[in-house]
Amino acid sequence: MCTGRSGCDTEAFSSGTGPRPHKPGISGCPHGGALSMPKIFRGLSSAHTYEYGFRTMEYGEEIVRRVRELAPVLGERARAAEEARRLSDETVADLAGTGLFQMLVPERFGGGEQGFGAMVAACREIGAGDASAGWLSVIYTLHNWMIALLPEEAQREVWADRPYALVPCTLAPNGTAEAVGGGHRVTGRWSWGSGVMHADHVMVMALVTVADSIEPRLFLLPREDAEVHDVWHTSGMRGTGSNDIEIKDRFVPSHRSVPLADLTEGRSPGSQVHDGALYRVPLVPVFALTGAAPVLGVAEGVLARYAERMQGRVMAYTGVKQRDLMSGQIRLAKATADLAAARLLLEDAVRHLTETYESGGGYGIADRARSRLVAAHVAGVARTIVNELCAFGGASVQFTDSPFQRAQRDVNTISAHVVFDADATYALYGRTALGMDPDPMTLV
Repeated sequence: MCTGRSGCDTEAFSSGTGPRPHKPGISGCPHGGALSMPKIFRGLSSAHTYEYGFRTMEYGEEIVRRVRELAPVLGERARAAEEARRLSDETVADLAGTGLFQMLVPERFGGGEQGFGAMVAACREIGAGDASAGWLSVIYTLHNWMIALLPEEAQREVWADRPYALVPCTLAPNGTAEAVGGGHRVTGRWSWGSGVMHADHVMVMALVTVADSIEPRLFLLPREDAEVHDVWHTSGMRGTGSNDIEIKDRFVPSHRSVPLADLTEGRSPGSQVHDGALYRVPLVPVFALTGAAPVLGVAEGVLARYAERMQGRVMAYTGVKQRDLMSGQIRLAKATADLAAARLLLEDAVRHLTETYESGGGYGIADRARSRLVAAHVAGVARTIVNELCAFGGASVQFTDSPFQRAQRDVNTISAHVVFDADATYALYGRTALGMDPDPMTLV
């Protein structure tokens, strides 16, 4: 329900007694108030369902349907978001209202405890509308899953008032932490703080001296313990507001930190608290595969707009409609096939990851490297298609009010993320495929 404006009809809707809230299919509130979702319950099968007034349907399918309806609205807001260099409060509230952010949160804390497949499908849909909104949807959803990997006390604190948090996380070990009684004192400054502009907590990586070695460790702090530096002046992904996060000698209790190795190996404290296989999956494959979803979605959105534009575009001088040019037809067909193949590759990788852990298995280095390979390949395909379609779209797609040029800048920026680095990823997979150990500094 909404706590941001008296008289808001979101409360009535959430209980099934009143009209639908502000936007059809979206049960969020744009007023910035706290949001809660209807009761989750388990049916006869293992699938979770949501209760929406008099209707019930599978949780994951409902989330995808909701974000699909929201995506065109996000597309309309994309230019304003990049000019503001952050998503609007209304957009974050609308995304939260779909239930997406809590879909990986354990059911015992009010979440959906869903698999990664529905999350990937949802974030693809959002990315097709706006790349920045798609990326932050991954960030906020995935980082709630990471909170579930922390000790139970931290989870209870973070989700005490609602079943999701808004948390940026930067895994670069740019900070230091000193062990003190009951926890650590953390200091550092981190770049790439995607989502920090709406955050209620932050997660950062810092190095801790343990005996004669250095241990990278993840720390969770309240937003008020961090200072945000406005540095996000980029050509693409401007709406993510990925500003710097600085922490100056702040105390973090032990239950709000975890060694990075526990996350990458799937042996986190949360894996001992929750029964679901979802919380035994290693971090890097999950981040790589889910992160590729909105990148793919950007390309799918460009392809749809390109096909629509072809119908009416008349070529200069010749007067021929672009739809009648064989070259345009070929580009449309090839892009369609390439994106379909990339989508199937991504879905297959997510399915394999899920089924492996649900059956009691696990991932070795070679499996993790393959997840990185799939993510980098999908991002590369998306980037290539967007650039090719924009090149064939004519100079008019480069006007600042065109969604094509924004998508082009966005996809070129996000595909440069370290997790999608093609050379490093292909080398990683090649080494493991040949039975060699990966470089010790590689994130896998």
